[in-house]
Amino acid sequence: MEGDEKYITGVDLKQHNKEGDLWISIQGKVYNVSDWAHEHPGGDVPLLNQAGQDVTDAFIAYHPGTAWQYLDKFFTGYYLKDLKVSETSKDYRRLASEFAKLGLFEKKGHITMYALASIALMFCVVLYGVLCCQSVWAHLGSALVLGFLWIQSSYIGHDSGHYQVMKSRGYNKFAQFVSGNCLTGISMAWWKWTHNAHHLACNSLDYDPDLQHIPFFAGQFVFTNILATVFKEKIPRQGFEHLGNPHLLDLVPSTCFLSPQLA
Repeated sequence: MEGDEKYITGVDLKQHNKEGDLWISIQGKVYNVSDWAHEHPGGDVPLLNQAGQDVTDAFIAYHPGTAWQYLDKFFTGYYLKDLKVSETSKDYRRLASEFAKLGLFEKKGHITMYALASIALMFCVVLYGVLCCQSVWAHLGSALVLGFLWIQSSYIGHDSGHYQVMKSRGYNKFAQFVSGNCLTGISMAWWKWTHNAHHLACNSLDYDPDLQHIPFFAGQFVFTNILATVFKEKIPRQGFEHLGNPHLLDLVPSTCFLSPQLA
């Protein structure tokens, strides 16, 4: 019954914003996600950054419609008494609802497959140019193509890290593994945990972890899996992800040492 509903204020909600005590509000209902934080597919960083706030817009932006059914088990029984929704949020939610009804979030798979096919083709061109040609221009051309390959691979890793861009979660993980771990040497699980938080608190010195990574990426990005191991207590499929690193670590030196000009 409506008269039996319990309420807390936004000030009360803000008190639950520390590790081990994480409460959030979604459409006015208050949820305790303290125990869920380390199992959250998007990592604990977004929850730590958003705790103590109404996160309706962030939840809509980063979760499929099927995620709503899992919220009840985290419900505290409380509702947010002084919830206010801005006109901007109302417009965003209306637009997201219209896009969902049009099925625009369900058209997946073919574009990423085309991109993966182009990467495979470019990879073959690079191998042929380096291993089978002695011309300096062929080697320079191969280096150029390899650059495009890495850029395209990063795009796929980025998009598949944000959303399910393939027909199934299994294929999506495969796209992440190939484009992220194998070709660019970046742990996709670690990246997802930090980069999603970046979009929730873009360029915030306190809450945007990507700002802390800029000096590192400017230097050498190959060892991000080492960072993932050192700074994360638990990353899903971390061992499986590490299998992708030897592919990258072996790619460049192997093509150099096997080059006819260097043999």
